[in-house]
Amino acid sequence: MIKPIKNKLDHQTAKERMEELILLSDDKDVSDEIEVLAAVIEKYERNHIMTEAPSALAAIKLRMEQRNLTARDLEPYIGSRARVSEVLSGKRKLSMDMVRALHAGLAIPYESLMKKEEIGSTMAVEVSQPVLTKLKELGFDLNMKDIGGFLRSAFGPNFVPALNRRTRTQRASGKTDLNALLVWQAAVLTKADQNPPIGNFSKELIDKNFLRSIAKLSTHPQGPLRAINELSKQGIIVVIFPLLPGTFLDGAVMLLKGKTPVIGLTLRHDRIDNFWFTLLHELSHLAKHFQILSTSDHVFFDELDVETDDEIEAEADSLAKRSLIPTKFASVCRKKFARTEEIESVSEQAGVHVSIVAGRWQKENGDYKKFSRLIERNIVRDMLRSA
Repeated sequence: MIKPIKNKLDHQTAKERMEELILLSDDKDVSDEIEVLAAVIEKYERNHIMTEAPSALAAIKLRMEQRNLTARDLEPYIGSRARVSEVLSGKRKLSMDMVRALHAGLAIPYESLMKKEEIGSTMAVEVSQPVLTKLKELGFDLNMKDIGGFLRSAFGPNFVPALNRRTRTQRASGKTDLNALLVWQAAVLTKADQNPPIGNFSKELIDKNFLRSIAKLSTHPQGPLRAINELSKQGIIVVIFPLLPGTFLDGAVMLLKGKTPVIGLTLRHDRIDNFWFTLLHELSHLAKHFQILSTSDHVFFDELDVETDDEIEAEADSLAKRSLIPTKFASVCRKKFARTEEIESVSEQAGVHVSIVAGRWQKENGDYKKFSRLIERNIVRDMLRSA
C-alpha cells in the first residue's frame, strides 16, 4: 500500500520500489502502482529537493556528452537509427523497454527517464489532415508525428503552446481552429528565419510619419512589393503565407526570437484596399504596442472582418485609418451620397491609391456595390508570387 513520503528514508524506499516495478512492467497489474508512486515521488522531490532532475531528453544528451557518445551508440538501448533520431528530436517518447535499457546500460537515473512532460507540451498539439495537406502544398512536408518538432524548431526547445497563455490577444472568430492557427504562426516564423531583413529594427522609427510614408507607396504600380522591401530595410520582415484550413485571419504581427518584427499576411481578400489596411494595422500594433509584443511569445492575430471592442485593437484600427487617410480628408468616406469625383479627389489629396478611399467608403456605409469598379482586385497575390 502506497503511503505519503515524509522523510529521506521513505523517499529511498519508494525509489527502490519504483525500480522493482519497472523491472516487472510487462505485468499490466503494476502499471497503476507505478503511476501513483511516480506522482508521490515527484511531489516529495519538488518540495524537498532543490535540484530538479533533468528531462529524459536532457539527461540522455548530458550522458552522451559525458561519455562522448554518438547517436549510433544509442542504438543498442533505443533501437534503429530512425528511432534514435526521433527520440533525440523530441518526436518520440521513451518506451518502458527504452527506459530500462538506458538505465541499465548508461546509468541514467529513473527519476529523469520517468519524468512527466510539462503541461501544455507540444506533443498535445494535433492538427487535421487537411492542414497537413495544405502545409505540404506550401512547402512543409510534415506528418502528425512531426508537429511537435516543427513547433519547437519555430518557437524554441522549451515551447509551451502559447495559445493557452493569458498574454495572447486574438481578434478571430469563435470557429477558428487554434492548433491550425498555431501551426500557421510557426510556418510564418520559419519563413521569416529563412529570409532575414536587410536592416536592423529600431522601435523609435515606427511613428505616424513612417506609417504615412509607407501608405503613400500605395500609389506606385508595384506598391505592395516596394512597401515590403522598404520594411525589410528597416528590420521588419513581411511574410506572405496563405490560410490553413480552419483559420480565417487577414494578418498577424509577432517577434522572431524575441527581437525582429514579423508581419504575416494571408491575402485572403486579394484587394488593394485590404492589403494596405492589413499592413498598416499590423504596423500600428508595432508603433503602439511594441512593449506588449516584446512580452514572451506574444502575438496579435487579426481577422479584420470581426468587430471588436478591445481597446488595443481599436487603437491599431484608428492609427491605420489615419495613416492611410488623414482625418482632414476622411469626411467624404462617411458621406452617403458621395460621388466618384470626390473619392478620386480624396485619393489625390491623401496621396494614396483610390482603392483605399473607395474601400473605406464601402466599410463606413455598409455598401459594397457602390464604387466597386474603383477597387483593384486579384493583383497583389500574383505580384508578390512573381517577385
